[in-house]
Amino acid sequence: MGSKTTTTQQMPEFQQKFLEETVLPYATDIAQREFTPYTGERVAGMTDLQQQALGGYGALDMGGQEYGLASDVYGRLSSFEAPEAQAAQVGEVGSIAGADMGRYMSPYTEGVIESGLRDIGGAQQMALGQQQARAQKAGAFGGSRHGIAEAETRKAYGQQAADLVARERANAFRNAQQAAQFDITGQQQRALAEAGYQQQAALANQQAALAGAGIQAGAAAGLGNIAGQRLQSQLAGLGAQMQAGEQQRMLSQAGLDAQYAEFARQQDFPLTGLNALATAASGIPSGYGTTTQSYGGLGPALGAVGSLGMGLGPRGFGFFGG
Repeated sequence: MGSKTTTTQQMPEFQQKFLEETVLPYATDIAQREFTPYTGERVAGMTDLQQQALGGYGALDMGGQEYGLASDVYGRLSSFEAPEAQAAQVGEVGSIAGADMGRYMSPYTEGVIESGLRDIGGAQQMALGQQQARAQKAGAFGGSRHGIAEAETRKAYGQQAADLVARERANAFRNAQQAAQFDITGQQQRALAEAGYQQQAALANQQAALAGAGIQAGAAAGLGNIAGQRLQSQLAGLGAQMQAGEQQRMLSQAGLDAQYAEFARQQDFPLTGLNALATAASGIPSGYGTTTQSYGGLGPALGAVGSLGMGLGPRGFGFFGG
């Protein structure tokens, strides 16, 4: 006749009582609680310093006035035209051909000529007187030979007179030409000097206009640079102000996070207690409360099966697995 082994597993009475009277009522109470919303602030708003920085950002004019002035200057320079340095015009200067030589003739020329003619005339009369005296002495006065000699004498002295007049007038004209040429040369030099001054003045005006345009362009560029530098400085200052305000806000945010964490910890505290109770309820040793009965002579084989059943214990059948 074969052997029969029966294994009975049941919860210990104290464990069942603990679950029914302690754990389950505690869990039911937690489940029936209403949701408790968190009424505190979760996000820290901007600080006064940040609000002030935002106002500063809004008040920035981006250098509009300076850039406007610089734009006006560049607009005027776009139509700028430097004055032309025209070639100097030399005024009309007289020429030797058109000069009035009468203005330059020496007033003493006629006196020199008259004086010379008188000297020649006196010499002629003296020579004629000598010829007459010789002719009378020779008894040939009034003869043909006397007439020829007198004519030759008159011709010789006439030629001297003509040569004197021509020579003196030529000298006077040559001197007049030199005087006129001197005046004309002086006029030319003065005209060239005046033209040079005009040319220098025109070049100076051109250079002054170009220099003025360059100064205006430099001033416009300086205005733009100043506006840009000021804007960058303002942005840097407002950025630093915003960062300082962010540090304050982060501290406030950390305080709000700590308050919310404490609220969440309070809400989770009952669950912590429930977990502690459940852990205590499931901490029954394996095989506790198991009964094994053996019938027949199979002996060690059935005993091994009973031991296996005891090893399962409450882990496989309990309310809370260990």
